[in-house]
Amino acid sequence: MSVASDHDVIERHLRAVPARSELARILKLRAVRDAIEDGWTQREIAEQLDVAQPEVSRLAKTARLTPEVCERSPREVLLEYATEQIDHAAMMNELENWNYTFGRTDPTGETYLTGTWDQIERAGDLISDADYQRLFELTASRRAESLA
Repeated sequence: MSVASDHDVIERHLRAVPARSELARILKLRAVRDAIEDGWTQREIAEQLDVAQPEVSRLAKTARLTPEVCERSPREVLLEYATEQIDHAAMMNELENWNYTFGRTDPTGETYLTGTWDQIERAGDLISDADYQRLFELTASRRAESLA
């Protein structure tokens, strides 16, 4: 193995660490939401997750107040790729076929309301320039419609 490829492997492994943490948080929120919906007590959930009950309370509140964080998102797909849970082809297939929503300002014009496309725009190192460009081109007409 060459020095350059060793460097690339190490860099990918380093980038995967925060991605794993973020993905674990999403999965924990989803699991807490599902358990609560199924009638589990916070104490039971805490035991299963090996956390304190107040942590479960905080997670349950987050899941209740921001239910969109528990739903599958482009960000989750990118995190799964970064942590090598899915391969590049699976990532691109899902992202190419995503029914994106596009950010807009609220009726007052004071607040920006994000869409799922914003997760691609803000992906940083989770997506290559070439992959971003491909998705950008595929969504061009839908983005234009959202501005009209």
